[in-house]
Amino acid sequence: MAGGASLTVREPVATVGQLLQALERLAPGLGGQLDDPLYNLAVNDELLLHAVDQRPLADGDVVEVIPTMAGG
Repeated sequence: MAGGASLTVREPVATVGQLLQALERLAPGLGGQLDDPLYNLAVNDELLLHAVDQRPLADGDVVEVIPTMAGG
């Protein structure tokens, strides 16, 4: 969510991919937007770079959305 807002998923999810599906159900369009190279995801402050959808999640994990930045 923009501007530091948060959204809590209250259904069981085992992976980041399942989380994105749950977000799509809560806020149609959001999951699809986040499954885009314009955004990076981090779990408990660990930036995810590979196999993001398969990254396991545990109860209480914090997932952050980080806009991709480019420049030189």
